[in-house]
Amino acid sequence: MRPPGATLPWLAAAWGAASGPLLAQDMPMLPVQQPQVLEATRFATTTTVNLQINGVLGALQYSGSEVDSVSNTAAGGPLLNGVSFNHDLRLTVDTSFTGQDLFRIRLRSGNFAPSGFFSNPPTPLSRLDVAFQEPACGVGEEGCSGGRVNINRAYLQLPLSPEIRVSFGPRIMQLDMLPVWPSVYNASPILDLFQYAGSPGTYSKRLGGGFGLWWQPTGGLQGLSLGYAYVAGRAGGSQQGGGLFSGSSSQTSTLQLALSRPQWNITGAYSVSGPQVRLRGTPLASQLAAGASDGSLGSWSLAGYWQPRRSGWLPSISAGWGEDRFRFGSPAVAGLSGVRSRSWYTGLVWSDVLGAGNSLGFAAGSPAQVIAIQTPSQSGIDDKGLAFELFYRIQVSDELSVTPALFWLSRPRGALGGSTDLSQALLFPAASGDTSLGVWAGLIRTTLRF
Repeated sequence: MRPPGATLPWLAAAWGAASGPLLAQDMPMLPVQQPQVLEATRFATTTTVNLQINGVLGALQYSGSEVDSVSNTAAGGPLLNGVSFNHDLRLTVDTSFTGQDLFRIRLRSGNFAPSGFFSNPPTPLSRLDVAFQEPACGVGEEGCSGGRVNINRAYLQLPLSPEIRVSFGPRIMQLDMLPVWPSVYNASPILDLFQYAGSPGTYSKRLGGGFGLWWQPTGGLQGLSLGYAYVAGRAGGSQQGGGLFSGSSSQTSTLQLALSRPQWNITGAYSVSGPQVRLRGTPLASQLAAGASDGSLGSWSLAGYWQPRRSGWLPSISAGWGEDRFRFGSPAVAGLSGVRSRSWYTGLVWSDVLGAGNSLGFAAGSPAQVIAIQTPSQSGIDDKGLAFELFYRIQVSDELSVTPALFWLSRPRGALGGSTDLSQALLFPAASGDTSLGVWAGLIRTTLRF
C-alpha cells in the first residue's frame, strides 16, 4: 500500500518530462483510496438464529369391524400402518431494530405427508403436532417432493407504548398475535389435537396474512391482557378472489381476554371463522364446517392452567373447553340446521421425573364433535369420541431430548365410522353407527435444538 500523498511512478515521470526536475512542493495531491473492508461479517447483536430438528419413528395399529385386513383398508382408504421415519426442520431468525420490536422469519421443511401421522384419510385425528409438509402430497402421488423449504413465518411486532403492542405480516399465525397461550401442556407436544387449548374452533392456528393488537397493562392491572387477531389464509389472493376482508379470504377474527399470575391463568376467547372453515374435529364436524359455503363458525373457549411452585408429586394442570355454532348460508345437506359442536381436554405434566429435566405427561380429551343437529331424518347422531396420550420426555442435554409416546383414539371417525358419505350418515345415522374403528400408535420423537 502506498504511503499517504504518494504518486504513481508513471505519473511522476510524465510530470518531470514536461516541466523539468520534480520538486516535492510541485507534486499533485491525489485522493487516496483506502482498502475495502467488509463490515457485516457477523449477525447483529440483536439477531438470533435457532434451528430445531424433529425426528419421529413410529407406527399405527388399527382395530374394529371397519378394518379389512385382506385389503388393509378402512372407511374407503388405505391403512397407513407401516413403520415410518419422518422429520420436521424449523430455522427461525429473530432480529430487532430498536431492542423493543421483533422481526421473525421462519423457514420450515418436512416429509410427513405420506405417513399416517399427517393427513390420514381413515383417521385424520392421528396427526402429530410436528407433522409438516408443503405442498401436502397425497398417498401415492408422484412428482411431489417432501424436501422443499417454505417460508412459514414472516412478521413484525412493534410496541406502540409500554402496554400496547401491534403485530402484522404476510405470513403470521393466529397464535403469534395473541398475548397469552392458556396452556402449559406444550413442552413436548405429541398429538396435534391437544395443542388447541381444548377448542380447535377458537384457536384454529390459521396461517396467512394478518394483523393483531394486544394490551397488557402495568400497575394494579398487571396480569390482565386483552388481544385481537385477524388472519386471512388467502390474504395474497387466489382464484376464488381472496385478499383481506373479502368473503373468500378464508379469515378468522379472534378476541381474547386473560388473567395471568405466576402459577395460574384463566382465559376466555371468541372467534368467528368464515369459509372455508377449518375445524380440527371428527370427520362429520370437519366436513360440515368446510362445506358451510357462505356461512361462518362462531367458537367460544374457556381455558387455563395451574402449576406448582416446584417439581414434586403434584403435576401442572392444563384444561380447556370449547363450543362451536355453525351458521349455514348453503348447507351441505338440504334441511340441515341447528348444528353445534363441543370439545375439551385436560393435560397433566410431572416435572423432574426420574431425573432433572425429564417430564411425564398425560392428556385426555375430545375433538370437536357434533352434539346437536337437526337433519331431514330427525334421528339422533352419535358423534362421540375420545383421545388419550402418554409420553415421557428424556432431556439428554440442553440441546437434545428423546420422547417415547403412546396415543389412542377410541372413535376417530365418530358418526362417520361406517360411511364416508356425509348425506348417507345424516339420513341413516343408525346404520352408520353399527361399525367401529379405533387406532393406537407408538412412537419415539427426537428433538435437537441449537
